[in-house]
Amino acid sequence: MKCRISLALFFAFTVAATASVDSCLAVLRPNLTIGEKDLLDVSERWSNMRRIEDAERETFLRNAGYADSTGSIPSKIRVDEIAGCNIGRESDTLEIRLFRVLGIEGTKDENVYVVTTSRQNIIARSLIASLQATCESTFLRACTMEDDGSIRVGQLRHDFDCEKDEFLRTEPLPGLTIRVRDDGSISETVEGE
Repeated sequence: MKCRISLALFFAFTVAATASVDSCLAVLRPNLTIGEKDLLDVSERWSNMRRIEDAERETFLRNAGYADSTGSIPSKIRVDEIAGCNIGRESDTLEIRLFRVLGIEGTKDENVYVVTTSRQNIIARSLIASLQATCESTFLRACTMEDDGSIRVGQLRHDFDCEKDEFLRTEPLPGLTIRVRDDGSISETVEGE
């Protein structure tokens, strides 16, 4: 009997936690369909972004791999919070947040991450949208949220001949399915694996 009660309580808490993550993602859903147009004019799509600065900026950029070989982070890299929501739990609060990073590489370097945090510590992050352009190529990663709460990511690369100023080819790249788990971890599954 005790085993059944324990199992029932475990199941109830698991369902409650899942509903919380699902409801948080539902709040973020309007911001989780991101295409090339959105990345070309980020300030038009998200006019109420909050600038991330100081220690929080540095912590995130280090975690996301933006530090150079000397450990420095270029001051021109900008981080903004697009949106976020909190999930109250017994011991602490889990946050699911969307961060935009305006990088400094090439002619265009826009990136959007889904980030989970707890007590101001980063639990996990995943790059869900990106537009990185140089003379030789353009890399595009776009996403949409599926009905099951997963984030579907498609990606491709356009190649160009800079000297002739002409388009060469489009290279489709494997897509990803991204899931935010109840504990704040994020799983990424590559299509076809």
